[in-house]
Amino acid sequence: MTTRKSHKARGATYETDVRDWFRGHGYDSERLARTGARDEGDVVVRSDFLASIGVIECKAPGAGNAIDLSGWTKEAQLEATHYAEARGLDKGKVLPAVLIKARGKSIADSYLVLRLGDVFGG
Repeated sequence: MTTRKSHKARGATYETDVRDWFRGHGYDSERLARTGARDEGDVVVRSDFLASIGVIECKAPGAGNAIDLSGWTKEAQLEATHYAEARGLDKGKVLPAVLIKARGKSIADSYLVLRLGDVFGG
């Protein structure tokens, strides 16, 4: 398996695990299909995600990979906008988030990253 394929496989497994974790805790969630330039995120949580619909960009960086909070939050914002537009929703009701896997830890130990302005406006 090439490195690119193994990275994709690790990411897909993490996305499925995240969806299952939310479902196991009683949240309506699903893994979203990739849609190319109009990608809508990796996982959506439709019930009570901080009083919004949460569109989550999942990241499972390897040992040598840098964490790019700025780039990943911009990606999450764009994909949350695409999700809202595709469903005719108010963009203010869809909260973009990044979930970063903690290596060697459970899903519950992942890091949830939100921009202050996305949560409280501004």
